[in-house]
Amino acid sequence: MKLFGIDIGGTSIKIGFFEEDGSLIEQWQIPTHPQYLLEELTQSIKTYLSKNEISFDEIYGYGLGIPGIVKDGIALSCVNLGWVQTDIKKEFRRALGYEANVYVFNDANIAAFGEASYLKEKPSTVVFVTLGTGVGGGIILNHEILEGTEGICGEIGHMFIDDKYKFKCGCGNVGCLETIASATGIVRLAFYYKDKLPSSLVFHNSLTAKEVIDAAKKEDPLAIHVVDEACLALGRALSSIAVLLNPDAFIIGGGLSNAGSFLLQKIKENYQKTCIQQAKNINLKLAGLKNNAGIYGACAYLIKKKHEVEKNGKC
Repeated sequence: MKLFGIDIGGTSIKIGFFEEDGSLIEQWQIPTHPQYLLEELTQSIKTYLSKNEISFDEIYGYGLGIPGIVKDGIALSCVNLGWVQTDIKKEFRRALGYEANVYVFNDANIAAFGEASYLKEKPSTVVFVTLGTGVGGGIILNHEILEGTEGICGEIGHMFIDDKYKFKCGCGNVGCLETIASATGIVRLAFYYKDKLPSSLVFHNSLTAKEVIDAAKKEDPLAIHVVDEACLALGRALSSIAVLLNPDAFIIGGGLSNAGSFLLQKIKENYQKTCIQQAKNINLKLAGLKNNAGIYGACAYLIKKKHEVEKNGKC
């Protein structure tokens, strides 16, 4: 049996075709056109299957990650794609033309499942943190994706963490983690300190978090302070999560994770400063699957469900 892992983004859709053992056969992308998204996605799949003379009977199922709030396969809110209270499973099956096995999750949650599933130690409980334009995340508890009652479990970026800067978040609240610890937050902090600390940074409208982090690596005073502030906020957030979930590992992904060991070490140092003694040994590591975490996570979830069906005789 073969499997499809699909990661739907705002600008492109990644499609992975996998063997049942989780090995990738082929991967490709198509552009995201919200108005015709599911029709174009399923047509791309059908074209690939036809070209390679593969029948629907050979496909076990399709796993989808989407950028929005998801609960039980329903897109409760996916504003960028125009989905509100939309049964994606039902609509995908309709576009595909048959009653396939379909599983739908938030993209960060399915990426978390991917990162957890492809670790050698196979941890049962993992917290995945994505550091990008915002701060997102996913929680795997006892090898299951945790969605929560309203589908917002893992929205780590909206933890209240800051009572110092009181920056307003896009969610409408003040003091959310992502107002400081995201790429946007790092740039915001840099501008906040530009007249308070010496720096070699050139402040322009397109200043990026990468420029700030690169300057910090070169021991720029302002940049070092900004990165330390962002990582202190992250350390505090992870410390709070640690006493709630006591995970096996924290995995740090997203675009900022490309800063590598420099950023990871800063996060670790601040986590160690703020966590309780019993949580000091929780592992913090960088994501390994990077941009492919979504398609691998969708594949891994399908494999898991297939094994459960074989063992228990039910979905």
